[in-house]
Amino acid sequence: MDRIQKTESEQIDFFERCYKRFLKAKESAGEFHHFYKIGGTTVRLIFAGENLVSHLTPALEHLRIPEVNLPDLTLCIWDSDSTSVDMVPPPCNRESFTDRGDIWGFNSSHIKTAFHWIECSVNLMDHLTKTGIYWVQKAETLPYWVHASPLRTLFHWWMEKNGCQLLHAAAIGTEEGAVLITGKGGIGKSTTALSCLQAGLYYLADDYLIVRLEPEPLVYSLYCTAKLNVDHMVNFPEFSKLIKNPQRLDREKAVMFLYPQFGKQIAPAMPLKAILIPQVVNLDGSRLMPEPSWKIQRVTSFTTMSQLPYVGRHTHDFICRLSSTLPGYTLELGGDLKKIPLAILDFLKGSPNYRLTHHTDFHGHDNTVDSSKKPLVSVIIPVLNGERFINEAVENVLSQNYPALELIIVDDGSTDKTEEIILQLPCDIRYFKQENGGPASARNRGIKDASGEFIAFLDVDDLWPDNNLNFLIGELLCDPEIEVIHGYAQLMKMNPQNNKYEYIGNPKESFRYYIGAGVYRKSVFTKVGLFDNTLIFGEDHDWFNRAKELNIKIKRIEDVTLLVRRHGQNMTRGKNIIELNTLRVFKMALDRKRAQLSRSRGHE
Repeated sequence: MDRIQKTESEQIDFFERCYKRFLKAKESAGEFHHFYKIGGTTVRLIFAGENLVSHLTPALEHLRIPEVNLPDLTLCIWDSDSTSVDMVPPPCNRESFTDRGDIWGFNSSHIKTAFHWIECSVNLMDHLTKTGIYWVQKAETLPYWVHASPLRTLFHWWMEKNGCQLLHAAAIGTEEGAVLITGKGGIGKSTTALSCLQAGLYYLADDYLIVRLEPEPLVYSLYCTAKLNVDHMVNFPEFSKLIKNPQRLDREKAVMFLYPQFGKQIAPAMPLKAILIPQVVNLDGSRLMPEPSWKIQRVTSFTTMSQLPYVGRHTHDFICRLSSTLPGYTLELGGDLKKIPLAILDFLKGSPNYRLTHHTDFHGHDNTVDSSKKPLVSVIIPVLNGERFINEAVENVLSQNYPALELIIVDDGSTDKTEEIILQLPCDIRYFKQENGGPASARNRGIKDASGEFIAFLDVDDLWPDNNLNFLIGELLCDPEIEVIHGYAQLMKMNPQNNKYEYIGNPKESFRYYIGAGVYRKSVFTKVGLFDNTLIFGEDHDWFNRAKELNIKIKRIEDVTLLVRRHGQNMTRGKNIIELNTLRVFKMALDRKRAQLSRSRGHE
């Protein structure tokens, strides 16, 4: 399969061509400058025409400053509809775009490029010139979350370069400092933040914010907005007049702009004291219960790493350091919303109850594996009509007790209850559904959207032995030159007499290239390429052939690292060598060898 990596010069050329289009748009529609203090840096927004100004600036209004001569960053913004200047055609095919915005094959540290599907925006950043570009076709079609958190991807890249990190979280505080309120959508972050704002506490964010670690943890406000599900607005009637999208509440969250009405309560920056995870409980009051750092890290990282383009090891390491630096708690949210701010006020004032709890219980949690020392692993589970296996597969991954996991399930066009079961799983899952394209296509979808430095695959009907992930990652960390660590597969077959799977055959005689028997550095897929989508079977053998031809360092260990269950629904059941593409894969390897030989002779 052809690799689609773009060279540094190709990525620079694409940025420069886009920048020339912006200059043309600015010449056509005029230019309008706005200046802001963001995360301790000065940022200038240059709009080509006024059309996008009212869509992108209100959320930043609390950070606006007078004009400065030499801003730290300049963002160039335009739309095609009002300026009549089109964007440069896409520099890659459709398959290269990911759900999160990354573009597969664009790996420059100098130039960042992202495309967001729903808002249909192109985002670019040249870190050398400290210039960013934001383009959309039409301002009026921007989704509500863009109004609430505009230019998020560009701020994400810029803050990374300045030792900070955008996080999906809320933050509120008092004179003593602030707490970070984190977790996936719908668990009570906005309810907590607005309850505290209503009670007179300082407010920094409801959705996305900026955190700095050095010299001490500090949180910066980024947007002066709040988003709330419509059915929760009944709890905050005084905020109703601030809703900016009242005509679309049947299909959107309510978006509220809190500045200038709450301007005195919106703090630009505050020191951080703790991280809280909201959890609704059947109580009247609210209270804080201590949690270990690995749990805080998992919850804090999930939505941040699933939404921001090009997150990776640096993001994971930042969140791990943050989670290990600050104490973490579950914030149990009772039914009386007025008691939520009281619990947080009590904590920030240094209540003896919380000091005692932190001293005796927080450090007493079982935290045998330090997540800050473990690289993030993306586990990709492709599934087609696997309703009977999903729960067990996910439980098997979680039972590995690996502290830094990203779990990705790719539904390859299932027609049974697969989707329903996945959506009810009691853990954080990144779920993608696509039309049926085969296991190679499903795995490739997961690879392109993976955040982890390492990738592991588990077919939904297979299992891993106990402690498999910790063991394999440990082997990879011992030798940074190893790109793939791979063991053997043990076949298992159901015994109808006791309804249990039992081992069959010798692992050393099983198929050599089971994808799920190994762990892979994500970077190896940029060298070898992805799995061949045209191969419904044999894509595993083909990939390892290509890796061998490139002299990729693969370590095979004398251990069983995959349990393969044979049952009546296995895809390979009853297939002959032609149907399994054995001969085709052999011919593909032979053709590549002949082509290489021909090229070498041509250079003689």
